[in-house]
Amino acid sequence: MKRPTISRGKRPGLSFIKETIAELRKVTWPTRREATRLTILVIIISAAVGLALGAIDLGLTQLSSLVLGIK
Repeated sequence: MKRPTISRGKRPGLSFIKETIAELRKVTWPTRREATRLTILVIIISAAVGLALGAIDLGLTQLSSLVLGIK
């Protein structure tokens, strides 16, 4: 297996930071309204999934208690 070559005289960490900043400048950031709307949507979907999984868990718990005769 080849080992990666390290170029002498260059600072790879500094280059990485500069490239990262350049890429972040290209990003199309959402507006405050879009970010708020999407955040609310994520919260609603998370709550709905949580309630659905809670209901399934409760139902399976009740079913297993009934089958096993546990009170």
